[in-house]
Order: sequence, then C-alpha cells, then structure tokens
Amino acid sequence: MDAIKHRKTQKVLANSPWTPSLTEGEREELLQELLTLAAAAPYHYESAAKYRTDLTSGLPFRCYVADAARCRAAVDYATAEEVQAGKIVQMLNAAEVLLIVTWLPDTFGEPVEGREPMPFTGNLRNMEHVAATGAAIQNMLVGATALGYPNYWSSGGVLRFDPMRCHFDVPAEEIILGTLFIFPKDAESRADEVVPGKLREKGRDLDTWSKMV
Repeated sequence: MDAIKHRKTQKVLANSPWTPSLTEGEREELLQELLTLAAAAPYHYESAAKYRTDLTSGLPFRCYVADAARCRAAVDYATAEEVQAGKIVQMLNAAEVLLIVTWLPDTFGEPVEGREPMPFTGNLRNMEHVAATGAAIQNMLVGATALGYPNYWSSGGVLRFDPMRCHFDVPAEEIILGTLFIFPKDAESRADEVVPGKLREKGRDLDTWSKMV
C-alpha cells in the first residue's frame, strides 16, 4: 500500500550522460522483478495471433527494454540524425533502464497522417487491451518505487516515431502507451533538475470524484 501512495512522477534531467550505477547482475535482477510485476496485470482478451511470431505470448502488450548503455547510444543517434528530442535526451542521459510498453490493437482504423501508422478502432476488445497495458505499466512503476528507484511515465515524444522508434526496434503496428524511465536510486542528488508531476495534488478529495450509489 505504501508504495502505491508514495509513487510519484519524477522527471530526472541530466545535461550529460551518467555512468550506470548498477552492475549487469543488479540490472537483470531489477528488470526481472519489474517484468514479472507487469505480467501479473489483469487482462480480459489475448492478443491477435498475428502478433505472436517473434514474441509469442498472448498478453495484449509488449515491452522493449533498453539498458543505460543503449539509452546513451540513443542520445548519440538522435544527434547524428538531427532529431529534436528535447527533454527526452536529458532523461536518456540519466536513465538506468528504459521500458517502452506497447499495446496490440485487434482492429485498425484509417491511418492518420503524422501519427503512428496504425490507429486503432474504438471497440471493447481494444479498450480492454489498453486497460490491461495501463495496469501492467502501473505495476512496474509501483514496483520501482518500492525498490527505491525514481521513475517517470512518458507518452514517448519523439520515441514514438521514426527514426527513434526504429532505433529501439518497436514494430510499427504496435501502439506505444508509455515509455518508462527508471532512474538510479541517487538520481535526485545527481540531477541537473527533477521535475515533479503537475497534477499530483489534484483529486485528493475523494468525494470530488467518487460517490455512493
């Protein structure tokens, strides 16, 4: 319960790349814990069979994992490709790991110019898939908080689109719901800036959004 209450948005910004704080074994242990928590999320429908080629699970979401070295390489790649990545670069400089979480739409709508190439159709199955993926993301954020790692759920910004999307090998037919930045435990003392969530204190009065029926 405490981890849920204490979870908070922390956008950790570093102007230069940090040396990773975890050993390979420690990082693997952290990732196994977070991914196991994600897999515990409830879901109602399995994903469509077309998604079960490279990654074969019927879960309605996928997770693409980058370690600190890969994050720093992405900063160099963005510079080389002249990508205007804004604060995403500063977060990639600081991140211990990055988890790009997608959900797998069953039915597609018409393409929308300038967005991900396969927008989804609003139906019950897709709604269930989005909800399950959000639950998986929340599980990982709460888990990271419980383990002492500051974290941030980003919509992804430039990571949603090529060339950065391709750099992280995220398939075009999957829809990114969140890019999760997990920062070192001592990130607050090392950061050039830590930006808190703007909406954290809103909704604290329970009777403003809930009622007995």
